[in-house]
Amino acid sequence: MSETITMLRAEHRVMTRLLDLLAGQVDRFELAEATDYELMKEIVDYFLTVPDLYHHPKEDLVHARMLRRGGAGAEGMHDIPAEHERGSERLHAFSRALVSILLDAEFPRDRFVQIAREFLDGERHHMQGEEKGFFPAAEEVLTVQDWAEIDERTAKLQDPIIGEDKSPRFQVLREHLG
Repeated sequence: MSETITMLRAEHRVMTRLLDLLAGQVDRFELAEATDYELMKEIVDYFLTVPDLYHHPKEDLVHARMLRRGGAGAEGMHDIPAEHERGSERLHAFSRALVSILLDAEFPRDRFVQIAREFLDGERHHMQGEEKGFFPAAEEVLTVQDWAEIDERTAKLQDPIIGEDKSPRFQVLREHLG
């Protein structure tokens, strides 16, 4: 199995756990219970930086190689780069809503929860689609040589929470993930 696919799946597991932590805080906010805004900010910071710098470039490289390879797996493939762009739009909307809440701006609680859930649901749906469709199609269509070249090119793109070079920047999240 490809190191790239193995890492992409591991990164999805981390992102899923972070989304679960975030969803718990959104639930608390919705119920007007004590909410850990620092944790929410850390999770948003992770999603604002890590996927676009470390995760999506790997997926985009696999996607591009699949398109070059053609075949049945590539024909029914989603437009991964466009999906990443839509996810980024949902994330930025949520980020702006969170900043409004943190600044005590007039922002309706139900609107914040709606925007948060759109981000959470969108990310979960996107990753499930990749796990069930994109990754298996890639494993079917790409050759051993394709994977060797992809693995070589993506080796330095390691998630700062689970990669070899763990960044102190995300220490709080590592602690929450256990």
